[in-house]
Amino acid sequence: MNRRILSGSTIKIIAVISMFIDHFGAILLKNGIVMNATYETFSDSQFSFLLKVVEVCRILGRAAFPLFCFLLVEGFVHTHNLKKYILQLGLFAIVSEPIYDLAFSGNIFSINGQNVMFTLLLGLLTLTLIKKCNDSFLWAVIFTLLSGIVSYILKFDGWYYGIIMITVFYLLRNKEWLKYLVTIAVTYLCGLDYSIQAFADPYFLTAVSSIVIMALYSGERGMRMKYFFYMFYPGHLLLLYSLTAFIIVPML
Repeated sequence: MNRRILSGSTIKIIAVISMFIDHFGAILLKNGIVMNATYETFSDSQFSFLLKVVEVCRILGRAAFPLFCFLLVEGFVHTHNLKKYILQLGLFAIVSEPIYDLAFSGNIFSINGQNVMFTLLLGLLTLTLIKKCNDSFLWAVIFTLLSGIVSYILKFDGWYYGIIMITVFYLLRNKEWLKYLVTIAVTYLCGLDYSIQAFADPYFLTAVSSIVIMALYSGERGMRMKYFFYMFYPGHLLLLYSLTAFIIVPML
């Protein structure tokens, strides 16, 4: 029985739903309601419940980023026009940045963080360099280290965790079980909490649960939705910001 039942487009939809839940909790619930509610707005129990809902949203959102990294590698391996792929990702990263800043900081320009498309773009450029060096492990380590430092300094969403994850998915793309084991190790190590209890952390568990979805990948592209993520990413951020700024906050 073939258990690989998820196409690339299905995985992309799952990742998008996870991301939307995460951002709904961060932008509308936390930045909108929690940060602006007066003491009289909610009782202590209601406010406590709201904080738990925010945390659940953030936990459910942890599955999105590994899936996007996985899909990026699939796109890199199968693209017929790498230059166009890089240019498109770069263009939408630039377009999304002011909307991202607005949604998370309330300002149209902020240096406190850059959107995830820049992380994916840097990961794509890293893979390009690795491929040009014939997938040399030594050069892969060097390029990944340098890109990880850049992502950390520039405060890209996902930081070095995303760069490392992208490299792992690429180099171990034909070694499925090793890829998953290394993914678990990278997620644990990048969590910077090296206790036994960290393995039971719900954020960690949700992130590594994305492996199950990857394991069900059929290798087929599925529905044609080439520009879906490119459009949805800034679109949903703008929607959540608008709801927060013009409806939720004025009501509080």
